[in-house]
Amino acid sequence: MPAPDFLIEHMSRMLFDPVDPTRIGSLDTLLQCRVNGEIYRFAGAATQARFRRDPVRWCGILRDPVSGERFFPDRFSPRLDTRESPYFFAGDSTRDAFRRSPERYAIHRR
Repeated sequence: MPAPDFLIEHMSRMLFDPVDPTRIGSLDTLLQCRVNGEIYRFAGAATQARFRRDPVRWCGILRDPVSGERFFPDRFSPRLDTRESPYFFAGDSTRDAFRRSPERYAIHRR
């Protein structure tokens, strides 16, 4: 097995579905979501749909894209939805800064 194939195979075993950690998340781009630029992978459409309905329940610790502060979002955390994904913030001031200049702060991962 060539090295890149081995790496993908090995990584695929380490990508657990955040909603159902007994299942492995898929590498299929259709079965992923982003929150604050972080990529979450899902074993199926059902767990992906549950995640999308309430991402703060499943995403864990995030990094505020403006301040760099790490925090656990909750249902009261300031939120801004972009075309790509939702972003959560440690405070209203960082959300407002992001809103004024989203391309400056947006996190893009592949």
